[in-house]
Amino acid sequence: MSLRTINITIPGDEVLPDIISTFTPEENLLMLKIGSNCLKEGRNAVAGLTQKEIYNKIKDETKGEIQKLELDLLVEKGLQSRLSEETSKMYKKQIEQMEQQLAMLRKQIQIYESDNKEFVRSEVEKERKNCEFMLQEKDKQVSKFSDTYEKLLVQSHKSTSHKGSDGEKQFEDYANTFIDFKGFELIDKHTQGGSGDFHMRFEEFDVLVDAKNYKKKVPVDQREKIKNDLIKNEHIPFAWLVSLNTSIDKYDKSPVMYEWINTKQCIVYINNLSQNDDPKKILRIVWFTCKELYRFVADVSNDDDELTNMKETQFKLMDKVKNLRKGIREINTTINVTKNMIQVMDDQLKEILESETSTIVESNYSLFDDWWLKNIELTDEDIRLLSTDLWFKFKSDNKGELSDFNITPDKFKQFVKSKTPDIVLKNKNANSAFEIKGIKFKSTEEKIAAPVLEVVLVDDNKKKKKIIKKSKVETEVYFDKTIDKTIIEDYIISKDDVMTLASKYNVKTFQLVSLLVRYNIIAQRSDSRGYDKYKETEEYKNKIVEPN
Repeated sequence: MSLRTINITIPGDEVLPDIISTFTPEENLLMLKIGSNCLKEGRNAVAGLTQKEIYNKIKDETKGEIQKLELDLLVEKGLQSRLSEETSKMYKKQIEQMEQQLAMLRKQIQIYESDNKEFVRSEVEKERKNCEFMLQEKDKQVSKFSDTYEKLLVQSHKSTSHKGSDGEKQFEDYANTFIDFKGFELIDKHTQGGSGDFHMRFEEFDVLVDAKNYKKKVPVDQREKIKNDLIKNEHIPFAWLVSLNTSIDKYDKSPVMYEWINTKQCIVYINNLSQNDDPKKILRIVWFTCKELYRFVADVSNDDDELTNMKETQFKLMDKVKNLRKGIREINTTINVTKNMIQVMDDQLKEILESETSTIVESNYSLFDDWWLKNIELTDEDIRLLSTDLWFKFKSDNKGELSDFNITPDKFKQFVKSKTPDIVLKNKNANSAFEIKGIKFKSTEEKIAAPVLEVVLVDDNKKKKKIIKKSKVETEVYFDKTIDKTIIEDYIISKDDVMTLASKYNVKTFQLVSLLVRYNIIAQRSDSRGYDKYKETEEYKNKIVEPN
């Protein structure tokens, strides 16, 4: 059996069903015969009728349905009228019943008021007497609270000097425990700067005392103060920093702690003295400890003056090292602040240079200007393009000219800024990409070819196939230039699916998908947004066909 190939022309925007490629030559022939016969019978059926006869025929066929619809409308209208009347009667009846109930309730309220008037009056009088008694008791409580509040207010308004005076008096009371010590004398020094609050004089040695009556921890500046006071009084070997009610910052690991500031002077830190069961006993223990330390230091000083001098030098060095560390921390803080200021100034200088350069540097290359006019246009839509997207587009369009004109990405970014000085959005740093608002790529119109239909038929006289291809038909636009552009921009910006857009612009869904393919918005029809949902519709199943 020989075969021959025939060429059939179909509209360029139509697509073919996949099943055609699976037909055998016999099935192809059968398909054409059946289709041809159907078309022939249809043409014969309407060939002998004039336009008026066709109109009358359609009118006669639909007359019965129109009468039926009119009858249904009349029935529906009657039912609606009757239903409205019934509803109105029902609401009127309910309103009358509610009015009767209200009248009855008003009568009952009047009866209750007349019957219970005396009872209510007697109960109100009882409650009034109870309330008056309660008010009297409350007035007494308020008076007591006011007296207590005034006392607390007086105490809270005590000045710091008063609190300090209270602490000094309290320590003076504790210090009377040394009254039986030989040569004891308590000298008040709080009015003299650099001498602490008291000097306790004993036969063996003297003690400089600073008493603190704080509600919080004794801070580091008070430690530095007593240290400086002790250094000024070189004849005093010991200084006591006494915190009556709180602990001392960084020296609160035990009730009593010691710090030697040189080989001859020591600071004693006493925490929470008033919180101890016997504060006077604590002071006596501290004094005896200091006495033993004083004797030990005196013996060491007499035995080895050279070692004492070395220790003295070490203490001085340690003080200097502490001061140096403090100075270094302050310097580091200053350096960090300076770095931040320099960074801010550097950023400001960059912005100034960019703004000045943008006004000076216009496009020095006609290549830039030609490409910009050809590919970019201004828009009021909320579209943002990255500078990298523009660079890649420019690079792909001008591959050969980049090396000839020595065009780099930095030069291109500077050119873009000179073109759009008012709509460039700020980037995170000078070297990163930036966004441009208010411009977009111009839409392009491309020619596409209509698909070619290849059908294989059975030829009983020949035993071979021959494929004849139809020449391509070129076209410029799908609907027209304006409609094409509007639909494509709406598809890109709105993110609606193809069925929604087709309904919006009153076109077929397959036509809108073909438009997107024609302008290379999508690579293939199945890439369109919502195409899977469209494939489930009756339009797709009955009328629309896809290419292989």
